[in-house]
Amino acid sequence: MRFAGVGLTRDGYRIAVLDTAVSRPATVEVYEHCVLERPVARLVELAQLAPDGFAVVVDSGNGIFDGSLVSAGVTVFRADPPVLTDGRVTAEALAELGRSRPEALVALGSGGWTMSGREEGITAAERASGPVERRLAAEGRLLLGGPVRRTEADGGAAGTGAGSAPMVALTFDDGPDPEFTPQVLDVLRRYDAPAAFFCIGLHVLAHPGVVRRTAAEGHTLGNHSWSHAYLPDLGPIGLREQLGHTSEALAEAAGLDGPVGWLRPPYGGRSPELLDTVADLGLTTVLWDVETNDWALPGPEVIAERVFRQVRPGSVVLMHDGGGDRAQTVAALPTVITGLRERGYRLVGLGELLAARVPAGRGVGT
Repeated sequence: MRFAGVGLTRDGYRIAVLDTAVSRPATVEVYEHCVLERPVARLVELAQLAPDGFAVVVDSGNGIFDGSLVSAGVTVFRADPPVLTDGRVTAEALAELGRSRPEALVALGSGGWTMSGREEGITAAERASGPVERRLAAEGRLLLGGPVRRTEADGGAAGTGAGSAPMVALTFDDGPDPEFTPQVLDVLRRYDAPAAFFCIGLHVLAHPGVVRRTAAEGHTLGNHSWSHAYLPDLGPIGLREQLGHTSEALAEAAGLDGPVGWLRPPYGGRSPELLDTVADLGLTTVLWDVETNDWALPGPEVIAERVFRQVRPGSVVLMHDGGGDRAQTVAALPTVITGLRERGYRLVGLGELLAARVPAGRGVGT
């Protein structure tokens, strides 16, 4: 039986392979500044070449590998705290966990999600975050979807509710993707619509040109962690790497003078401690209240219908431009944009929406 651990570096991916029948150091392969498909293809190849069985071990800070591998028929295990150090661990250590402590790992089945088996604890942490969310939202350091103050520019648009501004923000996660992000950008340009893109650092590293175009066309860039990590698992070092590496990659790709100030935690995963830490780092957390579940490929019509059914003044709409086949999202986007405008909504950037939410007398970010 062979176990492959997948670790991350500032420049890409690291794969370490151990054979349980042979007592020797792990074989290590490094993949830098490359698309995700390369290390995934290599792991699938290794699985096919292993006559006595093969499994991949990832940690809860690496949420971009498991789906592709499971879909390809590769056995995948996840390591969680407390077997992780600071919420993260090296490729070699992950492979060794598979060889020596398989009982400490969680098997990821087909049709599940990266954090399968931890739903109860994740839900409890999100519920406990409510008071901190409301405090940070009032301070302008966290953006929630929901009613906002009316502004003169909004007038009295119909269907938006008295005393509320008919603003809506469109957001996209998990890019940049070389195929689908440009298609999303084409639609936004055609309809003169702003949006925010929450990028995965490793994807930024592989596709900097897409990031440059996104910024050049006036859209907001946001941090979505280095590897789609469940951030509450991370200690100070792990969190600094996940967010700091992504911020550096975004700034370099887009030619920004300073770091990106917006964060969307992958899966919406949060805890009271994480939210306060992120705010102390100078990042504004962006959540959402319109969930399209476009990643599940329900069809363009269903994606648009879900937006219209859930939207309200001040909503933040969640869609995806990366992480898989996003053709349905691209197809739904013209209907979403025109339908929202027909309903009296104005599409705005995150900064404008946040400014409208902060109580009078309190500046954004103060």
